[in-house]
Amino acid sequence: MKKFLALLAFIVAGIGVWAGYSLWEKQQSSGDYYAEKVNLALRNNEPQAAFDAINQGIDAFPQRLDLRFGKIYMCQMIADYKCMKDEILRVVDFAGNSGQAWMWLQNEPKDTAFMLSVIQNYQKILWDAGKDGEIKEIADEILNYFPDHVESLNMAAVSYLVQGDWENAEPYLQNARKLAPEDQIVQKNLQKLQEMKSASAKQK
Repeated sequence: MKKFLALLAFIVAGIGVWAGYSLWEKQQSSGDYYAEKVNLALRNNEPQAAFDAINQGIDAFPQRLDLRFGKIYMCQMIADYKCMKDEILRVVDFAGNSGQAWMWLQNEPKDTAFMLSVIQNYQKILWDAGKDGEIKEIADEILNYFPDHVESLNMAAVSYLVQGDWENAEPYLQNARKLAPEDQIVQKNLQKLQEMKSASAKQK
């Protein structure tokens, strides 16, 4: 629990840019109010209250991306990878369906490119944890709304390659190459795919 609380302090110091705001200075009609409620709960060693506060904030202000990523980070810190995946999927679905612009602390606007770049960082964390299934599910959901997102095409392909399934990986990588022919990561994965394909042909 101590480790959990210590690591969650990153929300205050890093992600959140939430430090320095006082609860009594905020209205409940402000997303910053809920961000500070999370900080207060963590300072009081009340992790469940922190989760409750961030859930309330997301319900009240679903367009607040800082709250959503704050919750994903909290899930990461307790190694709840299903929670991470589910929350990322909710972010992607909201972006694809709501038509609302993302907002950050103090209602600073954030665009889709920013959202996707942060999600890619979380995908790398899931990769390091060996969560291939979660990676593919997230990548496919992103591609459902943003079919030209090269990083997700690559991640979906890699989730197949690590299982030795080059046939299902190939369409993703071919699409990625068309969109980004100079991308070195895509090129390396295509080379790996070709090696697997050649090895498979020799076994027949």
